[in-house]
Amino acid sequence: MDTTTTEEARITVNGAPITQTQINEEVQHHPSENLPSAKQDAMQALVIRELLLQEARQKKIHGETEETTIETLLEKEIEIPEPDKKTCKRYYEQNKKHFQTSPLFEISHILFKAGETAQKKAEDILLKIKKTPECFADMAKKHSACTSAADGGFMGQVSKGQTTEDFESALFQMKKEEISTTPVETQFGFHIIKVHECSTGERLPLEAVEKWIRDYLRQSSWQRAVNHYIQILIQKAEINGLTLNAAETPLMQ
Repeated sequence: MDTTTTEEARITVNGAPITQTQINEEVQHHPSENLPSAKQDAMQALVIRELLLQEARQKKIHGETEETTIETLLEKEIEIPEPDKKTCKRYYEQNKKHFQTSPLFEISHILFKAGETAQKKAEDILLKIKKTPECFADMAKKHSACTSAADGGFMGQVSKGQTTEDFESALFQMKKEEISTTPVETQFGFHIIKVHECSTGERLPLEAVEKWIRDYLRQSSWQRAVNHYIQILIQKAEINGLTLNAAETPLMQ
């Protein structure tokens, strides 16, 4: 970091200045909901960067750029254990839901577009369908506000994330050949859902996800080690103009 500018320092890190100009330039790299928060993130990033560069100079580590200098420093200073098969398996067993394939449903629905009478219409049609389930497709053609009406309400196969949260929540509680017991409300209106076929999600075997788990655990260990290393630098540094809590500050992303 260039500290030769004559501009008055806003922050100093072991005597090295960080100016308002540097902070303003850094802010653009820290999107936030408001400017004060972005500035705080920018100042924190500049302080951490300066600490790492100072440590690199002290250890006579020089790269072609500041980024490569910091990367070389961290690679030399930080060692992390390689996740073994036992560790990967333990993570797999403790996080089974993350390795589950999504359930798949083949469905039809009837949509009653949002409005004052939508719920009443949906309830009335649902009563008719409950009495005569085979009339579902005809009811969809006559009453549904969805483009699927032309196909008797048929939507095809649906998996997780393809519908609204409210629709999905109701659908995922249903079984094969079941029709929703009450109209399902979403932002679009009220739906009567019919499930033709469904398959439950299956858990992926450890062999299929072990590499992903190993990479994830390695990256997590590396991040924790880097944060700990920076916390040590903060604790022994003299920083003026900015307060960093070494134990709580999220140091590097």
